[in-house]
Amino acid sequence: MENLIKIEERNGEQLVSGRKLHKFLENNERFSKWWERMVSYGFEENKDFTSVQKSTVVNNGAKKEIGDHLMKISMAKELSMLQRNERGKQAREYFIKCEEAWNSEDMVLARALQIQNKKILGYKEHIEVLENKIKEDAPRVSFAETIEKASDCILVREFSKIIANEGIHLGEKSLYKWFREKGFIFKNSTEPMQSAVQRGLFKVSERVIKAVTGDIVRSTTKITGKGQIYFLGLLKKEFL
Repeated sequence: MENLIKIEERNGEQLVSGRKLHKFLENNERFSKWWERMVSYGFEENKDFTSVQKSTVVNNGAKKEIGDHLMKISMAKELSMLQRNERGKQAREYFIKCEEAWNSEDMVLARALQIQNKKILGYKEHIEVLENKIKEDAPRVSFAETIEKASDCILVREFSKIIANEGIHLGEKSLYKWFREKGFIFKNSTEPMQSAVQRGLFKVSERVIKAVTGDIVRSTTKITGKGQIYFLGLLKKEFL
C-alpha cells in the first residue's frame, strides 16, 4: 500500500498530522483557517485530536516551532470526505486501507506481542533493580548476621575487628579518636556522651574492684547492636 500520508503510532493508536493532510489535499486556504473551519463540524480536542508543537526548517536553515494537530483516523476520513474532490477521495480510501491493515489479525497479534515484550522488559528491569539492591545490602546483611551471632554489646576493640572484615581498618585507638571527633565520646576519655547512650548506641557496664584503699568502680564502654549497625553506616560513607 502506497504511503500517501504518514501515519504516526502513539500509545497503540494511529494518528494523522493535520498539516500533512492539508498539504496532501492541496488546499490553498491557510492551514490555521482551514483547520478552524474543519473543527467546527463537531470535532473535539483531546477526543478526536490533540494539539502539538513540531519543529520545521525555514528558508534560512533555522528551526522554527509550529502548531499542528494529531487526529484519529476516523476524523481524518471525515475531513477527507468533506473536501468533495479527487484528492479527498484518495485520502479517504487510503485511510480506510490503513484501518483495515491495522485491524488485521496479523497486526493485532503483532501489537499484542509488542505489549507483552514491553511487560517482560519491565519485569526484567524490576528484577535487575531488586538484584542490585540485594548486592548493595549484602555487606549490611553480612554485618547484621555477624552481630546476631555475637553478643548484644561488644567492646570497641572487638568492633574494630568486625569492621575490618567490611574493609574498614581502624584499630581501637583510631576508633576512639573517630568517636571523639564525631561527638559520641568525651574528649580525652573513653566514656560515651549521655546523648549517645540515650540513643541506644552505647552501653556502659560497671564493675567493682576490691582494693586495700577501698572499692574502685571501673566503667567499660560497649557498643550496642544498634550502635554497631549505625556506626558501620557512617564509617562506610567516610572511609569506603
